[in-house]
Amino acid sequence: MFQTKPKQDNDAVIIEEKVVDSEGKITCRNYLKGHLLGKGGFAKCYEVIDMETNQVYASKIVAKETLIKGRARQKVKYLLITTVRLRNTYS
Repeated sequence: MFQTKPKQDNDAVIIEEKVVDSEGKITCRNYLKGHLLGKGGFAKCYEVIDMETNQVYASKIVAKETLIKGRARQKVKYLLITTVRLRNTYS
């Protein structure tokens, strides 16, 4: 689950990621949202920086409003399946 929080100084946006593992342990990570890399039909891709490690990533952000339609939810589902397959192939 991701949440965005506007930071008080210089309008930077912090993205908080909460991951629950198989044992129920919750891990939180914070990312600083950078510039827009691109956008598509239902999502935008941003550069994000892990605030703990300074590692730079690309993050696809989907607005909740776009997930109201069943077709959009299906697209996200296929996107996630494809991403997992690619990760397993190139890891």
